Amino acid sequence: MKKILVVALTAILSVSLLSAQTMNTKLRDATFYGSKTGFGILPATDPYLGTTTVKKQLPDTMVDWVHVELRDTEKGETVAEAVGCLLEDGSVTDTTGTNGLSFTGLESSTRYYIVVRHRNHLAVMSKDSVLIDESNGTNEYDFTVSDATYGGSNNGVKLVGSAYAMIAGDGDGNGQLQTTDKSNTWNVQVGQSGYKTADYDLNGWVQTTDKTAFYESNVGKGSLVP
Repeated sequence: MKKILVVALTAILSVSLLSAQTMNTKLRDATFYGSKTGFGILPATDPYLGTTTVKKQLPDTMVDWVHVELRDTEKGETVAEAVGCLLEDGSVTDTTGTNGLSFTGLESSTRYYIVVRHRNHLAVMSKDSVLIDESNGTNEYDFTVSDATYGGSNNGVKLVGSAYAMIAGDGDGNGQLQTTDKSNTWNVQVGQSGYKTADYDLNGWVQTTDKTAFYESNVGKGSLVP
């Protein structure tokens, strides 16, 4: 078994990025209807694979769940995957909030491409393969320091302050920011609270600002992750 710590600052939104390049934890801290102590309105079971369930509480600084894949080639099939907790500083951990993600079934000292997915942001993939070596215990790849991800800037990442971050607004999760993200997602969910895909700024509410400040500013962009 090998571990890899992927650092990915997900939310591109100025309202989600606080001082010192941290993200808001409003979904985790929510106290309104439907919230639960230790979870806020974040689900206890991950929304991607449905294989990870937390019984006591999620990490205190958790922003949301993310899905991480490893590929042996750019366009190859996923050889390993895991769900992780995205923390306010951009680090992706297991459900303890301190350890990296564990992947099994990997070849020793082999390079893999890293893909990070979020439920309403464009997916990103490392521009180059990353050496995953079990002797290192933990490897790190930081998507925030450069736009040199697969596809380059405006196709998955956007500069916000001094950090590069994933692009919000993909409410239907198809990898493209299109009119359907407004008509089929935002229009349907506007006015609702909770864990909603049209909540592009991750504050727990689907509001006009999710459309005007985030969807409209990013519409037409798309992830180039194959």
